[in-house]
Amino acid sequence: MGFIETILIKDTIQNLELHNKRMNKTRKYFYDVEELNLIDYIELKPNKRVRVLYDREILKVEYFDLQEREFNNFKIVYSDIDYSFKSENRDELNSLKVSGYDEVIIVKNGYITDTTISNLAFFDGKEWHTPTNPLLKGTKREELLNKGFLKEKNIELSHLKTYKKFAMMNAIIGFYERDINCIKWS
Repeated sequence: MGFIETILIKDTIQNLELHNKRMNKTRKYFYDVEELNLIDYIELKPNKRVRVLYDREILKVEYFDLQEREFNNFKIVYSDIDYSFKSENRDELNSLKVSGYDEVIIVKNGYITDTTISNLAFFDGKEWHTPTNPLLKGTKREELLNKGFLKEKNIELSHLKTYKKFAMMNAIIGFYERDINCIKWS
């Protein structure tokens, strides 16, 4: 089983400490090995997306050009998927995608979780809320929680209509805001 970290390099490596923390937590859980530091494996190549594949050790480091993507329509889907660790195998996540939609919003046990590629946040007019139990605890989500920008909250599907806008967030796209009307309920 392989795991991945997807990391953004601008002028510097973004959120390196949080990526190291998540990678080493995964490695300790599955292999009970000593910590590694990603800085020992990543070359500083500005404006790149880095994909680090690992298990007990770092297996491969790949660099990709950054590509802008648009997300304009979202479909609600229901699943009991478990994606607690950022795995190379995304088959179950990819099976949730719906033709004709840019992305899906996954509801698990009655609560909003994530999209297939990002954590989510919802704005009520005063503050941003992020699901208490996401599928994967992302590094951008962790950064924004640490800064106090986000507040964790259990968000039921019925609560979505009370929000004014929402955002996708991950290491590469950052904090990508969308109008709540981009979400298709049926």
